Amino acid sequence: MDEELVATLTLGDLKADVYSLSIPGEFKVIYRAGGGRILEESPLNGISTYKQREPEIMARLKQLAEGAKPLQRRNLSNPGDEY
Repeated sequence: MDEELVATLTLGDLKADVYSLSIPGEFKVIYRAGGGRILEESPLNGISTYKQREPEIMARLKQLAEGAKPLQRRNLSNPGDEY
């Protein structure tokens, strides 16, 4: 699957890399700790641009910065989904 980095959002030493996937409207977010260690990987589906979900991505970065446990896989394909 072709992926293209389209944005990196940061909060402190944490960052969220947003990748556009080969399917239109499909994105992936990889949350990383300092040093590049992957904390979470989450899909973003059915949207025209990742910017529609940027507030959710930043909210998750804030949760992680405040000590929230990384989740195995988050599903942000539906605005009401938490996991």
